[in-house]
Amino acid sequence: MSTAKDKLSEHLEELLNIGIALPAEKDHTRLLERILREARRITNADAGTLYLCEHDRLVFKIVHNDTLGIYQGGQGEPIDLPPVPLDGTSVSSWVALNKKSVNIPDVYTADNFDFSGPKRYDAITGYRTGSMLVVPLENYEGEVIGVLQLLNAKDEQGQTIPFDPELEKIVFSLASQAAVSLTNMQYLEEIDNLFHSFVQVMATAIDARTPYNVNHTRNIARLAEKFAGYLDSLTSGPFSEEKFPESRTAQLVMAAWLHDIGKVAIPLRVMDKPSRLGDRIEYVRQRLELVENRLIRSFLEKKVAGAVSGEEEEEHQQQLARLSQARELIEKANSPGTFVDKDLARELSELAHWEPLPGLRLLTDVELKCLSVPRGTLTEEERKIMESHVTVAQRMLEKIRFNSRSPGKGSQ
Repeated sequence: MSTAKDKLSEHLEELLNIGIALPAEKDHTRLLERILREARRITNADAGTLYLCEHDRLVFKIVHNDTLGIYQGGQGEPIDLPPVPLDGTSVSSWVALNKKSVNIPDVYTADNFDFSGPKRYDAITGYRTGSMLVVPLENYEGEVIGVLQLLNAKDEQGQTIPFDPELEKIVFSLASQAAVSLTNMQYLEEIDNLFHSFVQVMATAIDARTPYNVNHTRNIARLAEKFAGYLDSLTSGPFSEEKFPESRTAQLVMAAWLHDIGKVAIPLRVMDKPSRLGDRIEYVRQRLELVENRLIRSFLEKKVAGAVSGEEEEEHQQQLARLSQARELIEKANSPGTFVDKDLARELSELAHWEPLPGLRLLTDVELKCLSVPRGTLTEEERKIMESHVTVAQRMLEKIRFNSRSPGKGSQ
């Protein structure tokens, strides 16, 4: 009796140690493998399967069988078994639906469940399924997130025996602890996924503000991930010591997604300015047309009255010619592909001070300043507004409460 008590005490101590170790595991795959491995060790089970509930089905995640040398799922070989429907006909689906464990001494003598699947598997592989212990993975919210199925408990001589009812309680407790750890990990993953989706939605909205820039942030993030992989693969050279494990790569990619977040506060007239004058070009064109119409009208009125001399007619033609040249000059300078050198800037300045009609100039001081930008389309003031997206982004990121494991923590 004391031996049994000592054994039970030993298993309880193991359970406590497992309960401490499970929350420390941060990798989802390794956590699943550890749950099955520890359950098999406690019960000395020859085989086992861990399922997770996904869309009204039990999906195989880990499959171990020492006799057959099968170690699938997780870090092992891929699993090609079809999911089990949650319809209550199989023992695993019944356990998931009823939140109760099932301990079967011998599958071949049991008739309360459909065991055609295990028997068919035995016929194909030559394995002999005997005892079976199936336990639900129920979390603290009362939700069954998976099922743990153990096969063929072994005694010290290696013979298949029924699963000990006392060990069944311990495995049930282990499954509950495992469910809590899995649920917590899933919650963290869901929070990360939610944050990532928010970031991507925001970046997509910002990129959509500029038609020529529609996939800019997405491309930068993709290139950042490839760049990190390239640096991590280097074995020589000045950057060979720079390593990019998954966590650091995630930080770099998140920084890429967030690098333009401050542009949400930049006016479209600046961020999406297609030419030096931007929308102002239409006002300038209308002004040129207005001046041309007034010149022609004034000249025709004088001509009808017979008050036009030969010199005045020649002067009128010169004005129209200069107006046409002005139009060409303005259109040329307005193009972002034009480099405005000193000569072109001087011509623009002379044009801006020309009054084809009394008190009416072709260009305002602001328009002249815009057209005189040597390269690009932004004036000095507009460039400062554009560059302010960096400080805006910093202020925005400072308002986000990143947790210690969030990729965004390093992107600040």
